[in-house]
Amino acid sequence: MRRTVSLILVSIFSLLSCNKGYIIPERDMVKILTKIFITDGVTSSPPHNILYGHDSIDYYEPILKSYGYTTAQFDSSVKYYSRNTEKFDIIFDKVVMELTRMRDKLEETSKSDTLDRNSDSSDNLWPHKTRWNMAIEYSTNPSLGFDIPVVDLGDYTISFDAQFFPDDEGVNVRHYIFFYFDDGTPIGVRENPVFATYVKDGNVHSYSYKLTLTDKQITHLKGWLYDSGNSTSNFKRNAIFSNLKVTYSPRNFDKLDSIDTRNVKVIKKLIKKAQPL
Repeated sequence: MRRTVSLILVSIFSLLSCNKGYIIPERDMVKILTKIFITDGVTSSPPHNILYGHDSIDYYEPILKSYGYTTAQFDSSVKYYSRNTEKFDIIFDKVVMELTRMRDKLEETSKSDTLDRNSDSSDNLWPHKTRWNMAIEYSTNPSLGFDIPVVDLGDYTISFDAQFFPDDEGVNVRHYIFFYFDDGTPIGVRENPVFATYVKDGNVHSYSYKLTLTDKQITHLKGWLYDSGNSTSNFKRNAIFSNLKVTYSPRNFDKLDSIDTRNVKVIKKLIKKAQPL
């Protein structure tokens, strides 16, 4: 990461070498740098856009404009503050403090949301009976299919017990579970699929899968617990499904989740050591 940041800093000073003029006040510099770090993910991984190469100005110009400044003013300010060690340290220390405050606030909010939505986490979203004897109940749901509307982004856990007897005539019977949304095609879009073939030994086998939803296009958790390769539906089924359960737990995927203020401090040290062209 040090090499990546060093290359970025060379680009920074290449951009700044010809810019002189208005100096942005310390207070606004703290706000701008904080926003840039969060937007580009500098706090969690080597940045790929910010202040890097000829495309960088186009990238951070909207951020500067939102605070009423131009790229030329920002360039002059970075060059000025990097040469004034005390002011530079104060600015970066405040940036680290602000990022830490925002991260802590996010963690508190996430915990509060989880407590407020405990009912969502504990309620069983499974839409059918929690026990199925396929030998006598298959006619109402031959493949034991399900189609569950998602609650929101987060973790969905599906668990169940399956007992298959040797005389079950299903071919390569498996469960097949996935996230889904309708894109207008015959089968729609299926994401994060999980599947496994059952063992027909007469014993009870337990299954549990946690699927994490991060795509806001997804509308349903779908699948079949008795998905067979038989060419017809007229065959003997001898399997029991029990303890069927689907639960949801919310998660926060905000960029502030991954803030690591140590990386901001590393960037500060490298800027101080770099010599402007």
